[in-house]
Amino acid sequence: MKEIDFTRGRPAANLVRFGLPVLAANLLQSVDQIVDMLVVGAFVGEAGVASLSNATMVGFVVNSFALGLSVAATVLVSRALGSRDPSGASRAECAALLSAAAVAAAAGSLLFVFPTPLYSFLGVPGGALPNSVAYARVWTLGLPASFLVSTAGASLRARGDSRTPTALSVVVAVINCAGGIALVPVCGVAGTAWSSTVASFAAAWLSVAALHRSRGCQSPMVPLRRDFRDLWSIAAPAVFQQVLVNLSYLAITSMTNAFGLEVAAGAGAATKANTLGGMPVWSIGQAVSAAASRCDAAGDRARAEAYVRAGTAISLVATAFVVIPVQLFASDLVALFARVPDSISAGVAYLRACCSVNAFAYAVAYVLGSFEQATGAARLSAACSVMESVVVRLGLSAALVPVSGFYGILAGQALSPFPPLAVGIAYLFGYHAARRAGGSRHRAD
Repeated sequence: MKEIDFTRGRPAANLVRFGLPVLAANLLQSVDQIVDMLVVGAFVGEAGVASLSNATMVGFVVNSFALGLSVAATVLVSRALGSRDPSGASRAECAALLSAAAVAAAAGSLLFVFPTPLYSFLGVPGGALPNSVAYARVWTLGLPASFLVSTAGASLRARGDSRTPTALSVVVAVINCAGGIALVPVCGVAGTAWSSTVASFAAAWLSVAALHRSRGCQSPMVPLRRDFRDLWSIAAPAVFQQVLVNLSYLAITSMTNAFGLEVAAGAGAATKANTLGGMPVWSIGQAVSAAASRCDAAGDRARAEAYVRAGTAISLVATAFVVIPVQLFASDLVALFARVPDSISAGVAYLRACCSVNAFAYAVAYVLGSFEQATGAARLSAACSVMESVVVRLGLSAALVPVSGFYGILAGQALSPFPPLAVGIAYLFGYHAARRAGGSRHRAD
């Protein structure tokens, strides 16, 4: 598999070549989740949709650790390759894989033992609680494999290979969709967890094997203590950032549960459609992170900036292609997952507020956040998440709910991307000024 050299060629073309396979992988994952929701809605009903929505939000919080480690692996491997240090890249990969396995085992054990108190605390509606607990106990069994897939995929993408992780996503999607369709009628919501667990173990074995092949004749390097220190110096702020974001969404889900099963189901269904709006942005953000890390490490800061400009433009165009159809067909999209009129109304209101103008602000903010992490400002990116998740999304929602009810939650979510956007723009201007003051070895294409 030919790897992309981010230090050469046109930045926009490199981002598209790298980002399209990543987008395909994200879309496959979303299709997988949508199929799960459709099957659960058909065989279990509104209670099943609500339980799967709550279980998924808890899963997002746990997966924050995998995402943080993936960010660190991407940055460190890209930096090592940009500095022409293949041994350092191999050590970073091994440190990330070992950390992923350890963290997944610890987190999975806790969730396996205490799912009922957790979901009770979140206020999951009584009709949805047993299904949420059953899903969690099965899903945690495959958590170590899922973490390994995420970390190995990030390492492959840092090496410029975004096609292999996409191919593995096809394997996961096929196994999970087929398994969900076969098992949900028999096992209920837990059937989707069983298919996900089997798919994760298959993909983990293939991912690690592909990463080993990408090194060629080089054997894996045993990581040193400093490799773990470097890994967690980036992973810890990234994990903190992702945990805050997903905890805020989990808190929002808990607040939404208070409005009843129908509203919870409608909001959960709308979240699936809203996720489509973020997928192109996440794909380009990963590409910008890998590209900017390598260019910055190579001393070509002008080219790193060029990737930000190209990534921002591509993300805005891609977001428009998602937001416009979602706004035009919001009712039809929600009706795919929910049949009760109150659920459909709640889901449409969610999409009108949360997949609109704010999606464009989120697109730019995400690219800038990826650039911050890639160029050594991981703590700043984490601070932005505090503003976005705690101050605006959660704080404003909590303040408005007594006055506006469910619509107060939507207002908090709709306004949350704007503070990180402002900080990201300021950071980019500062980076540009520092480059102009210190000079740059190359000029961007």
